[in-house]
Amino acid sequence: MKSEDGMKTYFYILSIIAFALFSGTCLGQSGETFGNAVRFDRTTHDFGTIKLGSGPVECVFTFENISGGPMAVYNVVTSCGCTTTEWTKEPIMPGGKGNITIEYTNDEGPYPFDKTITVYMSNYTRPILLRVRGVCIDKEKKLDEIYTESYGALGLRSNEFSVGNIDQGKSKGDEIYVANTSASPARISFTEITPGLEIEVSPNPIPAGATAKLAYTVTTGPGEWGKTVYEATPVVNGKAQTGKDPLKIRCFIKEDFSGWSEEEIRNAALPMFNASSYTFNPVAKGTEVKGSFSLKNHGKSPLVIHKIEADSDDISFSPVNEIGAGESGNIDFVFDTSDRTPGEEVLIIATLTTNAPKRPMINIFIQGFIK
Repeated sequence: MKSEDGMKTYFYILSIIAFALFSGTCLGQSGETFGNAVRFDRTTHDFGTIKLGSGPVECVFTFENISGGPMAVYNVVTSCGCTTTEWTKEPIMPGGKGNITIEYTNDEGPYPFDKTITVYMSNYTRPILLRVRGVCIDKEKKLDEIYTESYGALGLRSNEFSVGNIDQGKSKGDEIYVANTSASPARISFTEITPGLEIEVSPNPIPAGATAKLAYTVTTGPGEWGKTVYEATPVVNGKAQTGKDPLKIRCFIKEDFSGWSEEEIRNAALPMFNASSYTFNPVAKGTEVKGSFSLKNHGKSPLVIHKIEADSDDISFSPVNEIGAGESGNIDFVFDTSDRTPGEEVLIIATLTTNAPKRPMINIFIQGFIK
């Protein structure tokens, strides 16, 4: 087993990775609003498949000033030298619009790319992340070699997508390229759609041997928190493609703090744990491990834990009541080791979704050894 100091370092790194996985900016093809400051027409652009050496490609993001005063773009920073930017330099009045143009040089090599552009606005305190992505190839390929996930004539590069974080009550979406890999037009629809998901293909039908865009938007519903999966089954030329897993759109639903004042944030709940990891003594396979995490609300408002979920199905958590300002509470769990393997070192990550603006998502860890 790892040393105690080594395990602490290991847990710290894992917590950073887990937070990063669920804290990426969501991709809003249907428009994304940042506070009461600015609205973008989208925050990602997919160039689809491009050929290496065919020249630079560019796209334009449009934004609108929805605040009550003038605004300006302070700076736009790219994640590498393969992207260049131009943006509206003059101040933008309320209701006015500006543009950010991104050019990808298309000279890195024949592989997928996903680049981040960080935008700093005068009227929004946090950086806004834009993304450009696509697949660069060094020679012409058949559509079915690029779009390898097949649902009849419908081909996709993947059947799972993510829109990152979504504020409760808000909508976020994205769009991807898909292909008709057959020699005849393909009309696409969807069935068994999770409530709150809108999904469509354009143009439709997709011409034979052509690509199209699949756009999807998730609208969160009351009571939905944390890791959430929306699904849809493709229907190609009237035939439901039920022989494969449905398309899955993953997201993380968190509290919407965009309308909170500085005073509300100062007076909000603030959970602090006595320890963020729980280590159980070595146990035999089949043993039921029970444990507890202690925490205190150091804020000035009641703490609400909307949801607790783990990356393993063999652990359960007891419901947690509202924890008042200055009060303490416990999170109890039961871990069933019946399906574990003797000699296995266990590490389970659980994520809490809370109403605390400074700690909206908290990771806690359960670890130990199966004898």
